[in-house]
Amino acid sequence: MDRQGFIDFNMRLSPENSGKADSYARAIKILDGVLPYQDTIDLHGQSLYDITDTAVIEAVLHVVNDEVRKMKTGQQSIFDHGNPNQRSYPMKSFCSAALKSLMNYAQYEQDIQVADRIVADETNPRTISTKLMSHFDITREGEDFVFEAKRRKGQDYFRHMILANYGGHCALTGINIPELLLASHIVPWADKSHQKDRLNPCNGICLSALYDRAFDRGLITISPDDYTVRLSSALREYETQDYYDRHFGNISGQKITLPDNYKPSKDFLAYHRDHVFVGN
Repeated sequence: MDRQGFIDFNMRLSPENSGKADSYARAIKILDGVLPYQDTIDLHGQSLYDITDTAVIEAVLHVVNDEVRKMKTGQQSIFDHGNPNQRSYPMKSFCSAALKSLMNYAQYEQDIQVADRIVADETNPRTISTKLMSHFDITREGEDFVFEAKRRKGQDYFRHMILANYGGHCALTGINIPELLLASHIVPWADKSHQKDRLNPCNGICLSALYDRAFDRGLITISPDDYTVRLSSALREYETQDYYDRHFGNISGQKITLPDNYKPSKDFLAYHRDHVFVGN
């Protein structure tokens, strides 16, 4: 675990905390500075980001809540050490909230490790999808908060898996900037006839943001015969625009870069061509 990973976790997987991600990271920094002044838990000089045991983080939360109560009643607390301005963070409950979020982050990191072992141990892509969906507990539909949280975690792992499968490069452009890369579902997640393949590694292609959007909206497709790009008639309407040749004309007929493992399923690509692709 690390600071940036913690921020990314809150931004991607915790919408209710996304606006507080930086503040939570600041709260963890404050806690790293003051926790050495308590003698209830021996953290062995570790940063909170080094602690992967959620039970230990929960114990730290109890210590911090006790110290906040001391502060509120005018008693000396660990927050008397360091910058006086930092006292507003525990008083406004940012420190306790950050620790609760850190527990969720630690649990998710453990979930990732288990999921990585599933992918490493299995060779059948359908079996991988089935086991991953069971692992992330997204085998049932729903619209409540709990289901949405599970769905986000499953989709986030799908991105992690697909980017790893493509070596962190866009299959069309070779771009390797992680912030610009997405795992494009070939058969859309929302298609209920293919629920069992939602986390199938053969149902994903690593694409940079522009082409992910175009693929998702059916403006481009990839031929199941030779893995070459086809442009839709809806997209070709813009061929007189200056940007067309630079961003779209130059990829027409281009073969995508294929991964060594889990190449895009030709059946899924045919489905995309027949049901998602716009025009001809």
